[in-house]
Amino acid sequence: MNAFVEAITYYISEGTPVHISNFGTFEVRKRAARVSHDVHSREKIVVGEQNIPVFRAGKALKLATKQELSDEDMVIETLSNMILEVQQHD
Repeated sequence: MNAFVEAITYYISEGTPVHISNFGTFEVRKRAARVSHDVHSREKIVVGEQNIPVFRAGKALKLATKQELSDEDMVIETLSNMILEVQQHD
């Protein structure tokens, strides 16, 4: 699992989205600069532009989470496909 997380972290930090069939897509998006406030002093502060990691769930994962927990077959298949894709990229 650590190797999986490290691989995703590496690719998205390089700007390459990671798509895992039937599971979802990991990518980095830019969050625009904005004005916020300090919760303690209530002082306005400017928060600069930031890169944030984003995960967008795939169709099969969304369907699996809507079904009863006893229906583990779809979840197992999704995880198996995910592991196979990670192995193919290494």
